[in-house]
Amino acid sequence: MAVDINDDNSLNEKAVNFWEKNKKNIILVGILFVVIYLTLNFYFASQQKSHFLASEIYQKIQLEFEDGDISSYVTDLKAEHSNSPYAGRASLILAQTHTKNNNFDDAFAELDWVINNSPEQSIKSLALYSKAKLYLMQNDLDQAENSANLINSKGYEGLKNILLGDIYFSKKNNAKALEFYQLAFNFYVNKNDLSKVIKTKIDAIGN
Repeated sequence: MAVDINDDNSLNEKAVNFWEKNKKNIILVGILFVVIYLTLNFYFASQQKSHFLASEIYQKIQLEFEDGDISSYVTDLKAEHSNSPYAGRASLILAQTHTKNNNFDDAFAELDWVINNSPEQSIKSLALYSKAKLYLMQNDLDQAENSANLINSKGYEGLKNILLGDIYFSKKNNAKALEFYQLAFNFYVNKNDLSKVIKTKIDAIGN
């Protein structure tokens, strides 16, 4: 038993000595962990609150964009919640509204914001597609082609090729138009009714 007591005393003495030598570092590490924990909690709570507020603004946009002015809502989303998935979508809706009203410069500005700021590649690709379509409407075929070629989401491969086909058809380059229409047809055949639309374009050139 005496040996056990001595061993216990030795361990206690070592623990005390270790604490005395390292207590400042131990306290600092403890404080650091508490600060990190509180900071992370605050960050995630702020992110959740920001996401909630952004979703509420986006809901208002969806309800009002056909009959009301959504510009202020979109501005708020871009200013306060630019990293949320809602800001890019809201900007696309506003660009669509500007296009319907023939405010093409404003539409381009919204599309460029999405391309430069959206965290989602698919939303960027949709903005590039819309931008290329808008250039095509204005018969600015080189700019339309440049924008279309920047689309790099696999989900937009078919639409990209249809668009490039339309651009080359407008340039009266039927061989290149057929090439892209065929790529688009292969992408959609047996998957989507768009293949029927593309087949009509192919047949029209062939005739």
